[in-house]
Amino acid sequence: MFSRIYRAASTGTLLVLALLGSMLSQGTEAHETEWPGQKLAAIFPKAKKFVQRSAVLTPAKSAAIEKELGTKLRAEDQKPVFYIPMNDKKKPMGLVLFIDVLGPRGVIDGAVGLDMKGKVVKVAVYNHNESDAVVADAFLNQFIGTDIDSTFNIGEDVTAVEGHEAASKAVALLPKKTLAMSYALFLKRKPKPKKAPHPEPPTPDIKDLGELMMLMLDAYLEVAAYFDTGEDKAKAVAAAEQLATYAKRISDFEPPENAEQTEAYAALHGTFVETLTQFAEALEKDGISDETRAQWETIEELVNQAHHRFSGKEIELEAY
Repeated sequence: MFSRIYRAASTGTLLVLALLGSMLSQGTEAHETEWPGQKLAAIFPKAKKFVQRSAVLTPAKSAAIEKELGTKLRAEDQKPVFYIPMNDKKKPMGLVLFIDVLGPRGVIDGAVGLDMKGKVVKVAVYNHNESDAVVADAFLNQFIGTDIDSTFNIGEDVTAVEGHEAASKAVALLPKKTLAMSYALFLKRKPKPKKAPHPEPPTPDIKDLGELMMLMLDAYLEVAAYFDTGEDKAKAVAAAEQLATYAKRISDFEPPENAEQTEAYAALHGTFVETLTQFAEALEKDGISDETRAQWETIEELVNQAHHRFSGKEIELEAY
């Protein structure tokens, strides 16, 4: 579970900034509370008391959270109430947010606890109309230890309950929304270290377009094999990068036929190079996904389009 979650070296600012500084400076209300003590104690059993703090989302913060989540916030999300567990030394231990999401059968009501490093310590679900399997510890415990850089992708990072994928996705939104709201309101992320760009693979001395096409075909077949078998991602990514590099070399040669269509040829070539470059990046990041499958289909269409337009013949890639 969560084997492919990207984790930054540090989430940066600790939640203590939210609990002791940012909330007060934003005019949030605070008072000790005994309610809902039983649920809170189940999340932070070592807490001696809880301090309640209320906040209000501005339109800008709501927009930032919705962009992070990829979905609209509910009206109930606009005025979140946070509960701060305090230890015996009157120091904050993290926070708890009672939150709900919309599942396939209605509202799913729950709560999420974060520790002082911004990591999930507990996800609880109280009221729901979904299968009990999506609120069982076997499912919920996989969210423990996730943070703001976790992706919560169903079928990749999150093991869904079989037959209840939509409900599993909805429940996964509980910790994701809690993290997004906490960071939008109180915390700042440290910028991720910039990834060094891949050096372009070396290309051999190519004498003509036909030789270049054969090299591209070899790389094409490597990627196609990956989509067929799901094996050897690294080899497929290298082949995709090589394809993008080869594609840039096409402009070194004139179209073998219909050369008078140079403007159309150049436009199609530019689209082909850009699509291959984006595909190689997405393949390295996500492997086989709906996005990379769609990109690969587009690439195949572009290959056929170019071959037919400038040679007057159809090409059947699978025949090779």
